[in-house]
Amino acid sequence: MTGTGRIQDRAAFDVLARALTRCRLDGISGALHLMGNPGGVFHLRRGIVVAVDSPGAPGADALLLRSGRVGEEAWTAALRAAAEGRSPQAELVAHGSVGATELRVLSMMAARDAAFATVAGMVEGYVIDREPVDVPLPLAHDADTDSLLQETERRLNALASLPIPVAPHRERVAPVPGKSLDEGALTELRREILAQANGRRTARDLAFLICRGVYPVTVEISRLLGEGLVEIPVQPPAPTPIPGRAPIPRVRAAAAPVPAPSPRPAGETAGLPPRRRPGSSGPAETAAPGALIPLPPPTPESSPAERTEPDGPAPAVAPKHAARHGLPRLFNLIRSRPGEHPQHEKGNP
Repeated sequence: MTGTGRIQDRAAFDVLARALTRCRLDGISGALHLMGNPGGVFHLRRGIVVAVDSPGAPGADALLLRSGRVGEEAWTAALRAAAEGRSPQAELVAHGSVGATELRVLSMMAARDAAFATVAGMVEGYVIDREPVDVPLPLAHDADTDSLLQETERRLNALASLPIPVAPHRERVAPVPGKSLDEGALTELRREILAQANGRRTARDLAFLICRGVYPVTVEISRLLGEGLVEIPVQPPAPTPIPGRAPIPRVRAAAAPVPAPSPRPAGETAGLPPRRRPGSSGPAETAAPGALIPLPPPTPESSPAERTEPDGPAPAVAPKHAARHGLPRLFNLIRSRPGEHPQHEKGNP
């Protein structure tokens, strides 16, 4: 299966060339952001490129750390030196983790690889930020803008000249099933690619995984495709919507409006009749709407001195439960003695 051919589109490279040329003529110190997929950032000092970062390619820090050339302790010391105004490269060299020449070459390779990854994808535009940002590993020698553009264009043309060029950020590859391979004839890079390609990883994914530049990995995958050693699996098509049946939009039901309360006459409280003062036979008192109407005070019970024990057996319900059952008046009548009320007088049945 052939590649998409998107890598041959020079529109992204033309945008980068115009933007870098403008920054060089204006002497920009800051950062040039190329917006797109994967995008990239070109750090500038007076119009000269000092570092390039892109999510589409591993940077110098990732190559140093993931490959094991530099340990966590040495990298932390380099970052501390950069924060204090000292050279992080000198700190790494003094720590004995990497040589000065190797570090200089690695930084330049990472910058060129990031520039290639930026224009190998899609670029929608660019933004110039005039606020300089410190980068952990700037180039030991500032990159000339023309030489960086020439190298980036050369890589694009070299990849496009292959029989089956692939897009490093889009196409996923997998080994051809049942293909016999001569392990002795494979290079180390090819063995690493074939061991990690599983049909779900792009050239960019494999470059991060095996700690290699995205450009050499993309070129090698394109060659493997031409030789029939790897293939681009057919992705399942997206589900096709059924014609004439548009999806039903989800509409959240609105809450029912609460009806406004009807106006009430002055002095009337909702749900409550006009109140009377306890013991008063005059007209009922009214209260303002919403005002609390106090309840009448409870009727005091007779004192223990006024209570007398009745003759005969105790009532079926204990006095302490009388109030609970609402029978205080009944007990008062039971406790009273005969002759104290008119209905108990002789001659009155």
